[in-house]
Amino acid sequence: MSVSSHNGVAVANIDKVNGVRYSDVFDISGSRRSYFLNTYSGAEAAYSLRKLSLTARTAITVENSSGTTADIGFDSNGDLDTSALTTHCGSNYGRVSKWWDQSGNGRHMEQSTATSRPYIVDGSGNLITTTDNSISALDFYFSSTARWLEDTFVSNNGDELLISAVTEFKSVTTAQQVFSQWSSSTSTQVTQLSVLGASSKLRISARYSGGQLGRSDSNTTISVNDEYIINAYASANPYGGDIDFNGDTADTDVGFPSSGTINNGSLKAAIGRRSDSGAAQLQGLVAELIIWSDTMPTRANVMTDINNHYSVF
Repeated sequence: MSVSSHNGVAVANIDKVNGVRYSDVFDISGSRRSYFLNTYSGAEAAYSLRKLSLTARTAITVENSSGTTADIGFDSNGDLDTSALTTHCGSNYGRVSKWWDQSGNGRHMEQSTATSRPYIVDGSGNLITTTDNSISALDFYFSSTARWLEDTFVSNNGDELLISAVTEFKSVTTAQQVFSQWSSSTSTQVTQLSVLGASSKLRISARYSGGQLGRSDSNTTISVNDEYIINAYASANPYGGDIDFNGDTADTDVGFPSSGTINNGSLKAAIGRRSDSGAAQLQGLVAELIIWSDTMPTRANVMTDINNHYSVF
């Protein structure tokens, strides 16, 4: 059962119920409000500018032009609290020092160097959004400058891994990393979600315990200034991979082994560039990125539900 109104008031117009902000209400008269991670539970890490779970309170920590930081949460609809963001940033910029993990695992992506922080508000106080649907997003190449967020954690259980992302690219002819958990050693490398600059395609890579590099490349090219919902999957049970975007499921698998597991040690992970060397800077925006491993959702349903929210394709 779902709730469309409460005491005759449409859900979209409800701000609080008995003094509680509506986005924090989970149950009204026995009918539960559903959040994305309630349906697709067990995420290893979850970063978004919308509210993904009942317990999430903060989306991002933002530094304004005065060097003051503020935690920015969600409005009554569960979207980014742009009113609080505007109050904090005024007519100048806002850049993100922390992207809060909504999975409950505390794997927050952070950047301690102010000049390397992605932007959420531009230098004139305008919220940064995607081109087609005005989706709020972090700009990892604002002013043509390398920007990234990072943390160290174990992303997978060794058997399978799913990365779901909502992105837009400003270049597709340069090698880029959307998400990277990589190192110089094949014994510790885990996974990368990449843009292949030579072909303008997407790739998911995973390093296996026997040293093999399994990778799955999209058959269809991507374009600049278009929004993409990406599902990138690698598995050791069964062995193979899958990279889908905007409902396109055609891909080509190369290099997947027939034994072993995906490397799964604790390693620095990054959104926006290669995590170990700083190479392959992302030139684009990210609105959401979620990782699953131990509890694997149905990938087609994840794609559908994310698109139901963002209306990308």
